[in-house]
Amino acid sequence: MNFIWILLAYLVGSIPTGVWYSRIVHKEDVRDLGSGNSGATNIGRNYGFKAAVFVTAIDVLKGWIPMALAMHYLSDNPITVMFVGIATIIGHSFPIFADFRGGKIVATSIGVLLGYHFWVGILDVIILFALMFFTSMVSFAAIFSYGITALINIFIASEWPYQVGFMLIYLWLVYRHRQNITRILNGQESHINWGLNKHKASKRTK
Repeated sequence: MNFIWILLAYLVGSIPTGVWYSRIVHKEDVRDLGSGNSGATNIGRNYGFKAAVFVTAIDVLKGWIPMALAMHYLSDNPITVMFVGIATIIGHSFPIFADFRGGKIVATSIGVLLGYHFWVGILDVIILFALMFFTSMVSFAAIFSYGITALINIFIASEWPYQVGFMLIYLWLVYRHRQNITRILNGQESHINWGLNKHKASKRTK
């Protein structure tokens, strides 16, 4: 039964929201555009704000719903619950429905956090948007906001699987953003058209 939970979580995480949106609505694969990523940032740069919001919402729910259900029905088995959350992240990273080429896990990771502890998830979102406003860089904001909440979780989590599990998710998020980190350090990271540094936003490229 536990394996079924984890498998289903992986399949839900594998729903390639950005890829399916771009193929259905625009008859192209968003991974062939811009940064080559299927996440909301690249969706927004190529298809606009509303498209980015839609993809973000679905990607958040991909992590939130499985984790919330696991917390409700499997609360006496924290290891399985955490594996359910991690499985959605793996699915988003390596989606079986999109040639195993997935996104950078920001929205789905937040969804898993919301499903585990709603208010810690909300704190992450607040920090994320605050950092995005000051820097106009989604990658920088995502890395630091999730790092802060992963550290907070070490002190508030009642069981070790949640302490270790969310730190592993954070480390995977950092790894998925390794190229962004290099560009940030070199002053070459892309900016979004929002916040105090929106004037640095790059134009759409195909």
